Amino acid sequence: MLINSKRFLRRIEKINNLKSNYKKAGINRIALTNEDKRARDIIINWMKSLKLTIKIDNIGNIFGLYNYNNKTKPILLGSHIDSVKNGGKYDGALGVVGALEVIQTLIEKNKIEESIGLAVFTNEEGVRFAPDMMGSWSFTKKENIKKIHKIKDINSITIKEALKKINYLGKEKQLFFRPKRFLELHIEQGPILHNNNKDIGIVKGVQAITWLKISLFGKSNHAGTTPLKNRHDPMMVFGKIHNYINSLSTKKNNQLITIGSVSVQPNQINVIANKIEFSVDMRNPKDDKLNVVEKKIKKEIKKLCLQKNIKFKIKKLVKFTSVKFDHKLNSIIKYHSEKLKYSNMDLFSGAGHDAQMLAKICPTSMIFVPSIKGISHDKREHTKYKNLIKGVNLLYSVTKNLLRN
Repeated sequence: MLINSKRFLRRIEKINNLKSNYKKAGINRIALTNEDKRARDIIINWMKSLKLTIKIDNIGNIFGLYNYNNKTKPILLGSHIDSVKNGGKYDGALGVVGALEVIQTLIEKNKIEESIGLAVFTNEEGVRFAPDMMGSWSFTKKENIKKIHKIKDINSITIKEALKKINYLGKEKQLFFRPKRFLELHIEQGPILHNNNKDIGIVKGVQAITWLKISLFGKSNHAGTTPLKNRHDPMMVFGKIHNYINSLSTKKNNQLITIGSVSVQPNQINVIANKIEFSVDMRNPKDDKLNVVEKKIKKEIKKLCLQKNIKFKIKKLVKFTSVKFDHKLNSIIKYHSEKLKYSNMDLFSGAGHDAQMLAKICPTSMIFVPSIKGISHDKREHTKYKNLIKGVNLLYSVTKNLLRN
């Protein structure tokens, strides 16, 4: 026996059963909402039961620290608990509840004297506030906290206002301690482990990510009385931009591009649109290739808008470079995976994670467990209990090794 599997499963199901309709609607724990607050409160109560020192920083990140003082560099475990709309049960929550179980098992079985901690990072998904990975990004002090506090959601509520409303605007400053190492357990969110029938993914790194928000401006007029030559219709340009963007995504260049959000104004059946706003999510393992694609998209938009006399605006929401994780940590993960007789493979992460932010300040890596059929960011997302438990067992074994060395 390694971890207490029943306790771990009971806790993760409690976090996910806070709303009775989650099976139909999925998890809707959007960052800094009441649903987020309820889950945060429960996790803090679990931390208190282990007598962890609880710290909350000025972006709402929660840290539960054991054997902590201002001079220590704790080994840090953790992830996030916020979700996308109608999301899955284990995206992020596995890494938080699994880390809590690891720390409790270490305290109970191993009587540890070293410093260790659990991190719950704010707004990893970036659904309500952009950019994603905001909590870990802020913690690593890559942006001034006053600027971050001014970021608004679609209802013009700022991050700072949202934090105050749920009582999670903490006093600790950015990077108030520096972790010795960071490990994040997560579902893969892709089909590679599932397709290869592997228990564990040892994550070599995370691909580069860029998010753009593009606005096209036309003029509204009557759909039935305005001749084509008199129209300033952004929809005609949007269709061509959409086709061009998708043509840039090929297997050969490993380029992924998604237009995931589209807004049309005034959005009426008999009125020519006066504004279209849409998002572009671009990802590539290589930074230089992603930069080339971004330049191509901007150039094509400029050309197409000029042809149709449509004004445009391009705003960059996110730009995160690719990250490589710590080779020594990955060797330790592989060693313990083999020792536990868990089948494993190396892979890169297609999704962004808090670990890629922490990798900038300390040795960092991730452990993946399979997502059935690769489904994620959807209520159909699922991972078998046995695979969840294997992931937490491996995290426990690796962490115990790191504490001893």
